[in-house]
This record gives sequence, structure tokens and C-alpha cells, in this order.
Amino acid sequence: MGKGQRFTEEFRVEAVSSDSVIRRAYRLKILKIIIHWLLMLFTLSAGAVLVEGYDISKSWGRAVVFVPSSSFAKTVTDVKTEKPMPVVILMHGCGGIGEHERRWARHISGEGFIVVLPDSFAIPNRKKNCDSSSHETNLKLTPVHTLRPAEATYALSKVKEQSWADQNLIFLMGHSEGGMAAYMTPELGFKGVIISGFTCRIQGGVRAKSDVPVLALNWERDPWFAKPDRPYRTCRDTPLWQRRPDAQELILPGQGHATADEPSARDAVTNFLKRNM
Repeated sequence: MGKGQRFTEEFRVEAVSSDSVIRRAYRLKILKIIIHWLLMLFTLSAGAVLVEGYDISKSWGRAVVFVPSSSFAKTVTDVKTEKPMPVVILMHGCGGIGEHERRWARHISGEGFIVVLPDSFAIPNRKKNCDSSSHETNLKLTPVHTLRPAEATYALSKVKEQSWADQNLIFLMGHSEGGMAAYMTPELGFKGVIISGFTCRIQGGVRAKSDVPVLALNWERDPWFAKPDRPYRTCRDTPLWQRRPDAQELILPGQGHATADEPSARDAVTNFLKRNM
């Protein structure tokens, strides 16, 4: 074997070895994340489900539910259907379940989906973590980056126990702080993820697996995220978003934050849900 051939063989072995190391490191990282969530997020204590001391089971117990057959909101124990139906878990913004979330819920339920809105403010000692007057999004009064994804994770586990839920057709959607929750919830079997009023500015990208379809709804300018000390970017401007094979973002013209009353946003959500059923 000549020197050139030996060098080529050695380089090939070294490259394969390096690639194997990278794959092992990635698998180890994923395993550590799973263990972290299992140990930290779901600590059971006397029937409570504690996340950093907050009982997230209360968010499910006080969840508001909209079903296609009724214009009135229900509780999770009141839902009755003739057959299992597709479900959208809708995470509210930093102010709680308001009229904006209810408008989204009514629209989506009208398209044939059961919509479940976990109530984060049903959790004891849970403080509001934003200031609507100044558009400050994280006052560090509540660990929302951990708490809200955990609420979505817990809601999914409870939805899967319900006879009215189609286990194969469960979607996750969130607006504003709830959009952050949808963005940061790990892959757990959702058919698709919808992010509204959140510009994907937290590093690490959408936490769902790369093959999970994702839709984002944002404005050209959003006063909650357009700050003078940093450039304004939306989800499609981030490299990790661009690498996802099925990631779409609808940019609404002008300035705003709420999305539920925009016809193009409603159409985009309806089409996304129907396409991924």
C-alpha cells in the first residue's frame, strides 16, 4: 500500500470514527434531556404533579374545553362524544385564558376539533410573568420556560386517557407565552405544532422532532418582540427553522400581536390541521 493510499484509508477511518462520536454524543444529549424531564418535571407528591414546586395537575383540572357540537365551554369531565375526535391542546398567553384564546378555540372547534385549554393560573402561587403596558415578556416571577411546556406535556398525557380523544390526532397550539410553550415542548407524539405570536427567539429551535409539521403565525412587527436594542426577527429568520422540512410561517402585514381575528391566520390554521390529519 502506497503512502497516498494509506493516508486515504487513515482519513476515512478517522472520519467514520469522528462521525460515530458525534452520533453517540447526540444520543447521550437526548437521553440526558429525557432523564432531566422525567426527574425534574414530574415529581409526584400526595397526588400533585410538581414542577419546580408548582402543581401542574391543577392546570388540567381547570381546563376549558370547546367541542364542535356546542358553542358553550365545558370542563374536561363534561365532554361527551359519539366517537373519538381530533384534539388541539391550546396554550394561553401570559394573561390567562382570555377572549383571544376563546375566539381561536371556537374557530378550531367549528372545524371539527375538540379544543382543550389548560389553565396555568389555576396553579397555586402562579404569578403573572408579563407586563402588558410595557410589553415585557419575562419578569422572572414564574419559571414559565419550564412550567408551560410541562403543562402541555401533562395535558397530552391526560388527553390520551380520554375516550373522546383520537389518540392519533392530537395537535399542540399556543399563543404568545403559550406559543413559547408550544415551541419548547419536547416531541411527545403531536401530529403538528402551531406557534402564534411568538418569534422563536429562544435558542435551540422548535423542540419537536424535525419531521413534525410546524406552522408559525407572526406579524411584520410585534410590539412584544420589536425592541430598540435588538434586531426584529421571526421564526423563518432562524437557521434551525430553515432546516426543518415542513415548517411554514405566515407573516401578517403591519403591526400586531393577536392573530385570532385575521382571516388569513384562521385559514392557515384550518388548512394546516386538515392537511396533517
